[in-house]
Amino acid sequence: MTVTRLKTICRMCHGGCGAVVELVDGVPTDIHGDPDNPTSEGYFCIKGKASLDLLRSPDRLTTPLSRTGPRGSGTFEPVSWEAALDRIAGELDTTIARHGPESVALGQGTDRNYQEWVFRLANAIGTPNVVGPAHVCFYPRVMASIMTYGAFTFCDYDGDPEVVLLWGSNKPSTHSDGVIGVKLLRAMERGSRVIAVDPRRTQTAARSALHLPVQPGTDCALALGMIRIVIDEGWYDHDFVAAHTSGFAELTQHVQAYDIERVARITGLAPGLIHEATRAYALASRACIEAGTGLSQNENAFDTHRAIALLAAICGNIDAPGGDVIWEPMPIEGRRAFPRPDLLPEEQAKKRIGGDKHKILSMSGWVAPGDLHEAIVTGVPYPVTSLLVFGSNILASHENTELVREALGKLDLLVVCDLFMTPTARYADVILPTSSWLERDQIVEFNSYIAARQKIATVDGCRSDEEIILELAARLGLERHFFPSLEAALDAKLAGIELTWEQFTKIGYIRNEKRYRKYRDGGFRTRSGRVNLMNNGLRAMGYEPFPVFRCPPEADPALPYVMTSAHPRQFYNTEFHQLPTTARSQTTARVTVHPDTAQREGLTDGEEVDLFSRAGARGVRMTVKISDSVAPNVVMADAGWWYPGEPSTDESLRSSVNLLTTNDRSDVHMGSATMRGVAVGIRRLEPDRG
Repeated sequence: MTVTRLKTICRMCHGGCGAVVELVDGVPTDIHGDPDNPTSEGYFCIKGKASLDLLRSPDRLTTPLSRTGPRGSGTFEPVSWEAALDRIAGELDTTIARHGPESVALGQGTDRNYQEWVFRLANAIGTPNVVGPAHVCFYPRVMASIMTYGAFTFCDYDGDPEVVLLWGSNKPSTHSDGVIGVKLLRAMERGSRVIAVDPRRTQTAARSALHLPVQPGTDCALALGMIRIVIDEGWYDHDFVAAHTSGFAELTQHVQAYDIERVARITGLAPGLIHEATRAYALASRACIEAGTGLSQNENAFDTHRAIALLAAICGNIDAPGGDVIWEPMPIEGRRAFPRPDLLPEEQAKKRIGGDKHKILSMSGWVAPGDLHEAIVTGVPYPVTSLLVFGSNILASHENTELVREALGKLDLLVVCDLFMTPTARYADVILPTSSWLERDQIVEFNSYIAARQKIATVDGCRSDEEIILELAARLGLERHFFPSLEAALDAKLAGIELTWEQFTKIGYIRNEKRYRKYRDGGFRTRSGRVNLMNNGLRAMGYEPFPVFRCPPEADPALPYVMTSAHPRQFYNTEFHQLPTTARSQTTARVTVHPDTAQREGLTDGEEVDLFSRAGARGVRMTVKISDSVAPNVVMADAGWWYPGEPSTDESLRSSVNLLTTNDRSDVHMGSATMRGVAVGIRRLEPDRG
């Protein structure tokens, strides 16, 4: 018996923790955290521990499937890889010849380190239409930072911030992009004070110096109110503002509308608490803001992140030790260069669906799902006939589920690349079985490091998304824009640091060393070289040059509660509901309600109820959890829920909160849907429906 231990980087969520896989005679038998990894320091969550479940799951798809019954029926027959790929390429050639390359759309889920491959394929085809969760995830923050500083920032926990403003983020449970929650916890152990802005009292919020239980969807008003307090009290960094920003006088005038009493009424927070939190952050010698995706899921998404960016800037915390440090990518062909945006002709880029409406999202290369689905259904501005989906269960993850389903029914070709039979896969014409992260070679690129993720195992019949893209590119006559093999592609990506893939696997991990106050060597990467407090580029596009809070509609007495949502920590978005390690602790979706709410509605703990957002409309089935961790007018629903193995799509999605969402209140810049801050009612089940 031969026992070996291989180090790699986990990809069961966005975090990127170091992992050690133990193999007996070449077969993986155990996985745990890598104590030598400087990013995660041995931390390993329940999702990572379920990696071997994912590898070995009997429910894995292991052969391509071709639909034989009506769309959505889930009836398929196995076909060979060659037949499946030939069919896909043939149908794509047909629609491109008839309707143009823009009639093809590509979709993906949360990035599994192949996002740049999806974009490269789209650009090579000539379609500007790539859809994903960008609008409600990372990109409102990315684009707000770029429009303000010219770059993206991340919290410098190693710099020992005096104060961490944890805003719409529960970092110890939801790690992201190489910033692992353990870094925040270590900073807290060393004395960092946390101010948590969150509608619910999470474990992190309970440990914080201050907790601001903000009304869901009102964070933009809070940020603008905090800016006014900082300016009125003179707590801003006078030297930094004078030397490195533009538009401060105009910002001062703009925030006069956000006095503390008005902000308190909007947010549901006590004026004294807002003032205390602002003072603690503004007067800290070193402070950073960890802004989470919770802020990106309402009609104020972009302006919320931009207001937070302005707050950080006037307090002098940009690119400072213990502050919000500007990311300098390492010189590899990664997220920026590998997609080859130069391959997409300008006239094609102008055809991006929704580009005339959600201009900031379009600048980042993405299409909002609501815009794409509407175009598929209506044929306006042109026919979209084909959709290739990589690693996304869009019926469970995209907003406005009924519109998504209608759009899928209109397509001539739907291809789904996934590990499991999901509700979305049931609608596909062709399903391609993909590999898990343990079954592929990848270069991991985050702000703090690059690392090698090496293939450790093989599941017969499955291929990586990268391999699928190489095969499709060859069949579409696009091989000149790609590579003869995956290893050749990895070699090309590493050419900037003069390493081959084989050499890099022996190194395994290269840290990206931070430099502070880089703006002193030539300014910020904006046209003016300064921080754009007032952004005239936004004004030129028809937007306000400063962030503006958009009030929700008047309350409907039939919908007395405000719903926010979050993923249970053992799941990742819509994933892992069929894995024993992650699924055993929770088998139904929960809605957390305050004891006063339970008493008012006559609810008991563990009872099943329906949430609804329109009177008489279909409800979403939830199990009641009573807790004072939320306010009496707020309910917190589990997001991303679906039930594997159910015989119908309706039953599988009966607890999907996206059934309650629409595209009526979307962010004007990014198309971000209002998925948090939704007015809902609670309906008890009739006895015969329990």
